[in-house]
Amino acid sequence: MEAYILISTEANASWQIVEASLKIEGVKTIRVVTGQFDAVALVQFSDLDDLRKIIDRIQHKKGVLRTQSLIIIPPPAGTGDMMPGLSEEEKTGLESYPDR
Repeated sequence: MEAYILISTEANASWQIVEASLKIEGVKTIRVVTGQFDAVALVQFSDLDDLRKIIDRIQHKKGVLRTQSLIIIPPPAGTGDMMPGLSEEEKTGLESYPDR
């Protein structure tokens, strides 16, 4: 299973939180963004308890103010590839983090 975790941070803490969060098991990629949230992480987990643990680890990083989680709903069986022409790495943004 996968989810996006939207992260609000204290001023000037985004990059440190991104670096620290990449060390959390299950965090596959994380980016600093503009808008209401300061960073967004793509995480993989096997069950909701694992997701809770990932969220707890992110929330306990110094400078994290709050998070919001968005669980990804997989496409229905038999609908085919929803993003034809993209490699699996491009679909998840992992090309920027070759060690992931």
